[in-house]
Amino acid sequence: MRFKKTLCCLVLAVPLLTLFGCAENVLPEEVTKDGAHLEIILEENPTTGYSWTMDDYDTSLLKLEKDEYSASTTEGAVGSGGTHLYRFTGQKEGNITLIFRYYRNWEGKDTAVEVREYSITVADDGKIQSVDVKNKE
Repeated sequence: MRFKKTLCCLVLAVPLLTLFGCAENVLPEEVTKDGAHLEIILEENPTTGYSWTMDDYDTSLLKLEKDEYSASTTEGAVGSGGTHLYRFTGQKEGNITLIFRYYRNWEGKDTAVEVREYSITVADDGKIQSVDVKNKE
């Protein structure tokens, strides 16, 4: 009888431990990384006046390779917005926080309707090790 209870507990516990053990490596949907590159893709609609702006950061740790807005490909959808792509390459070992603000530039960054912070760890070989996100609305 005791063996059956132990077996039952193990059958239930192992999947839960696996699930929670892997959860810390899950990236938010707007972030992708392949080791050498980090991409952050944010939804944006400049026709409303709002756009994403990135705060200054230490460029010796991360190099910005691409900063590009792409309009939606939906036909006939005037003013439908699109996405803003930021692509980075790690340069040297360290920790860095990237801060993105969604606001109308004539109103100032303190009026941002959304702020996203990404804490990034770069390994000594320049590979992106981890990305943690903290969103403020």
